Amino acid sequence: MTTSGRVATLNGNEGVPTKRMIRRTLILGAALLAALSGAGAAAPARAASPNGEMREGIMVLRGLIDRRGAAHFFTYPRASAVRPGRLGGPWWPVDPWTGTRLRPGTHRGHYDYEVTSDRHRYRLVGYLDGRTIVLSGGMPRQIRLAYDHRSEEGINLIRQYVEAYGAIHGIYPLPAEVEAGGPVGSEPIRRYWPSNPWDHRDMTQGAGHGSFSYEVAPDRASYTLRLHRALKRDYVLVDAAATGAWQRLLASLLGAYTYAPTVATLSVHPHSGGPPAGGVAPAPAAPARGFGIAEP
Repeated sequence: MTTSGRVATLNGNEGVPTKRMIRRTLILGAALLAALSGAGAAAPARAASPNGEMREGIMVLRGLIDRRGAAHFFTYPRASAVRPGRLGGPWWPVDPWTGTRLRPGTHRGHYDYEVTSDRHRYRLVGYLDGRTIVLSGGMPRQIRLAYDHRSEEGINLIRQYVEAYGAIHGIYPLPAEVEAGGPVGSEPIRRYWPSNPWDHRDMTQGAGHGSFSYEVAPDRASYTLRLHRALKRDYVLVDAAATGAWQRLLASLLGAYTYAPTVATLSVHPHSGGPPAGGVAPAPAAPARGFGIAEP
């Protein structure tokens, strides 16, 4: 470059760059390209160990199990369903030692899955090289508690139907009649039958959660309703037949009532808005009315 500020020329032609300038430009461009390429390229990932890959595969399998359970009201799949092609989509975790799909077993590269009889909890074991990974899952406790509360509401409604039946017939129904399709559940004024939150079907007699048992005395003058809960012991409702005139009136009227044991008086307040009925009760004991208790 000259002192006059003009660009150096080649063969005396102004504006034409010299060979040295071309060389410098190429060198600077190559260096800049190398710097940009190095900044944008990530370092090669370190290959995970087979045990690490197996652990990740078991976690993925757990995710597939949890997704199936949540989609079926926290009812988890049976062991026979936790296999390639039966759970989830086409993708399935692989055995890092063989490259084949994970399958049930109790040795390296396999898994063992167990589910409880009610299918609300499960246990998943993955077999690594020299160690195992144990995972468990199931319905959250808060949801089980909510299901128990719904079941208690349902069994109290069924008790009202049983008491209404006793008020009409003078005796309590037989066990076969305390069902959604039986006389207790199919009366015209009792069209709604509570559902079991655990299976979303009508509450029925059985041993599972949300089911109940009903026992009636041989003379059909008393009964016991027993609800089977998940987090607590059975919820028990016990009552006696409405054999007296005051008790028949109390059971047949769908209204509120107050009772004063000190003077043995009873007042009934009908829903219809009519005048209240009452008087001296035949005995100083409180009228028999169902109550809910939890077994100790």
